[in-house]
Amino acid sequence: MQSEYTSTLAIPARWRRCLAPRRIVAVLCLCTVGIASCAPPAPPPVTSDQSAQAMASIGSTFAALPTPTASPTNTVAPTSTASPTNTASPTADPPTITPAAAAPVVTPTTAPAELPPQAATLPPTSTPGTLVVQPTPTLPVLDQVQRTALFDKVAGIIEAHYLYEDYGGVDWEQLKQEYQPRAMSAATSAGFYTSLKAMVAQLGDQHSRFLDPQAAYQEQGLSAGEVYVGVGVATIDDPSGRLVTTVYPNSPASEAGIKRRDIIVAVDGQPIDAQGQQISGPPGTSVRLQVRSPNGGQRVVTLERRPVLEQYVPEVYLLPGTDVGYVLIQSFWPTDTPQAVEQALQQFVAAEQNRLGGLIIDVRSNRGGWRTVLEGLLAHFVEGEVGAFYSQSATYPLNVTPTALYPLLQDLPLVVLVDRGTKSYAEVFAAVLQAKRDAQVVGVNTAGNTETIYAYNFDDGSRLWVAQEGFRLQDGANLEGRGVVPDRSIPVDWLQFSEVRDPHIVKGIELIRQQASAN
Repeated sequence: MQSEYTSTLAIPARWRRCLAPRRIVAVLCLCTVGIASCAPPAPPPVTSDQSAQAMASIGSTFAALPTPTASPTNTVAPTSTASPTNTASPTADPPTITPAAAAPVVTPTTAPAELPPQAATLPPTSTPGTLVVQPTPTLPVLDQVQRTALFDKVAGIIEAHYLYEDYGGVDWEQLKQEYQPRAMSAATSAGFYTSLKAMVAQLGDQHSRFLDPQAAYQEQGLSAGEVYVGVGVATIDDPSGRLVTTVYPNSPASEAGIKRRDIIVAVDGQPIDAQGQQISGPPGTSVRLQVRSPNGGQRVVTLERRPVLEQYVPEVYLLPGTDVGYVLIQSFWPTDTPQAVEQALQQFVAAEQNRLGGLIIDVRSNRGGWRTVLEGLLAHFVEGEVGAFYSQSATYPLNVTPTALYPLLQDLPLVVLVDRGTKSYAEVFAAVLQAKRDAQVVGVNTAGNTETIYAYNFDDGSRLWVAQEGFRLQDGANLEGRGVVPDRSIPVDWLQFSEVRDPHIVKGIELIRQQASAN
């Protein structure tokens, strides 16, 4: 079968930047970012087109949080499937964590993409007409007693549950002595919360973090989707403008035909600023975007800003001119991702019948998400014990029970695409398929940030994420600080290519065809 997918090694001089923002948000866990000593440099974070909600939490799926109150007493983090607040371990009997009187109840969590037309996907759960933008809560005012109680709780939880007994080489006692007076003497609540954030950030593992009530509230949007006013794109900085990494369904951008890999080079006739803030604006107002596609073609589209649901919808379709299926999974935060992928793949496999030669699964720039999402996705492709999570005191095997889709896919050749922006549970997913399913991994070495983090929610609305578990493959290999090493390393900025010339996809098709020929 002839294919229009051709290799182009006229690679741009600029290599792919790491797309993993430092604040990978909660539940990354197994999929969260990595430890400081091995973490890649943090490039400009991926942001939605609205400036106020610049994806401060790229991947946390939360149940709605209660309105913050002034009391710093803790509450149990809302239970979520495969996201920042998860079960402590992947086994049926997670470890029991009994918090001290001053510490909040733990709820294990696991931390924290787009496609062409003919994609088989689940329809979005809401329509633009039903979307309502929720106001961000104001910061509560805490007195000295409440500040002291919250500071002590944050420190106590870290001391009781942090994965690294030596705090990763950080002098924790000295940090507390340094930041406690800063927090207590801060003139405002914002200053107090900033001191707590700074102290936790000093741990340097890029997973553990403290979120003030406003940040915690905004973080919840990735699981079910958060509503904001805009045109419906997520972008990153690019020398030519803002490069589109995601187009949300049922948005002005999707309706206008804007695609992933397009570059917004101008807004209302003016060069776009570094953060893309000109794209934002009040609902009902218009914005004129000059858009350049990877093939060099440019066009101008006029969009009306309106409430948009930030929703990552997996997509599955046949790569044109091939017998290879393409599965795009941009995030493990939406809790219905395994079900969405299963439904799309079942429809796709049924439609293609015996014509399907293999699957390419794209988790590039996927920063992870909930553990339940990891387990649910793995269940479509593997079965049995595939590795184990571990803490300071125990080990919890990761046993995968296959879904009904597994028998249909178990003999298909698999290729997994990764890059430096592939983190946390997305790394675990790729590594398990590589080790247990003989999947060929193509791209560049992943981030090597695979700690599992747990969320501790407090009654003032703030939240603490703590790295509490690591992960090892069945052969004992630990991905932390090392990442997933691709079978075929191709260090290119793939977003600069059209899909049919994307070197990673081209190589994936080649590998699947080679395997088909060998069989």
